[in-house]
Amino acid sequence: MTSRAGERSVLTCATIIRDRALADLRGAPPSIEVVHRIAEEVHACCPQASRFKCFRLAHGWTVEEAIERFHAMCDRAGARRRGLTERSWREWEAGARPDREYTDLLCRLFETGPVQLGFARDYSPEHLRTTGPAPDPIAVAADEAGEHAERAEASELGASALERLRAEVVWVSRRYVWESPLPLFVEMRALQERTRRALDRRIHPGQAGELYFLTGALCGLMANVSMDLGRRVPADTLARAAWTYGRVAGHNAMMGWARGMQASVALWDKRFHDAAGYAEDGLTHLSRGAGGARLHMIRARASAMLGRGAEAVEALARADDARAEGEGDELHDEMAGEFAFLPAKHRYYASVTRLHLGDAPRAIEEGRSSLALYAADDEQNRSYGCESMARAHLVIAHLMEGDPEGADHAVAPLLALPPERRISSLAVTLGTGRALLADHPGGERTARRIESFCAVGLPQAAPELTEGNAR
Repeated sequence: MTSRAGERSVLTCATIIRDRALADLRGAPPSIEVVHRIAEEVHACCPQASRFKCFRLAHGWTVEEAIERFHAMCDRAGARRRGLTERSWREWEAGARPDREYTDLLCRLFETGPVQLGFARDYSPEHLRTTGPAPDPIAVAADEAGEHAERAEASELGASALERLRAEVVWVSRRYVWESPLPLFVEMRALQERTRRALDRRIHPGQAGELYFLTGALCGLMANVSMDLGRRVPADTLARAAWTYGRVAGHNAMMGWARGMQASVALWDKRFHDAAGYAEDGLTHLSRGAGGARLHMIRARASAMLGRGAEAVEALARADDARAEGEGDELHDEMAGEFAFLPAKHRYYASVTRLHLGDAPRAIEEGRSSLALYAADDEQNRSYGCESMARAHLVIAHLMEGDPEGADHAVAPLLALPPERRISSLAVTLGTGRALLADHPGGERTARRIESFCAVGLPQAAPELTEGNAR
């Protein structure tokens, strides 16, 4: 039997994938092809869920709703209902197989075949199988052309194969800014398997360096997913792996970024001395530009948490200097996306540090500056996670100033955030705000709204997202 945590994980994954697919349709009802594709993605993300269950989740139905629709379909078709019960349905989702008549009716309901529902096996040769909906011909043609070009090159790993891998890593990094993290994790793992397989081939030293860099970048992105889902131990392991790949590749920007990620994990673990140490070590590899500014900002926050106010203020100033003096680098400025440290994020980090220094007016000033920069930027650069966290800390700053109305105004846009975008750190920060609101007359309403928001449920990590998968 599937555990309750496993059930929640599957449901969350399915909800995220379905919501993303429906958003692409801009209000139009999904076609049966889209529903089939959603079911396949859910099964790929959560292979522990039966295919039959994935089809129900792809439609967005509860078991009770699915049974109602089954009965309605039987009535329309003039077929015998046979008294289908919830118990039978759940047994089929758990792996039992219905009889031939029920199988036929369920295939009619989902407009597919018994193989697709997991009730039969396909013994045809693998290259002839069609277990899902008709693939996108444009994507298929592009994949075939790219794969053939790779095979046609004289070397075992040619330039086009490496270019293709790099383009896909860049794309997944940039999509992270505006897409939900859990479905992207599946793509990241698949890409990382490809970079690892490529490293096992006969390659040139220059190609090896590029592959180690790409593998490290994917480790870094998966570390971010882990943090967004509240999994700090895997996040630290993946960040350390990213640092190792950066060291092997001789890539200072990757090494500096990875130390910053480890410092961020340590901050949330309240290991402030470790956080400061990681940030300082990162600065030995990367001290200028956007990447250097990020490390100075993380060091500032760690110093503030340790009660070292003067060091924190100095680090804030050095972060501004590093951004002004430095040149761009391959990771933070060229690959960008989740690795970018744009001015809006810079101001958000400054707001958090000012908050920990007890300087609520400056925290509010910096927070508002951050939100204004996010609002003025392109959508593709507008990180919903960082923007949300900037708002959450602005709530705390207003409460420190004894301004529950300002807090209410700051929190309002957050309460409309869909569940799949409610990252773990957001609930922690808002939980602090809720506690502070309870002490303010008139703050009970906003406190209740925050409590309701946090109770909806954050995205849960997939069962595969464990320390053992971070190599």
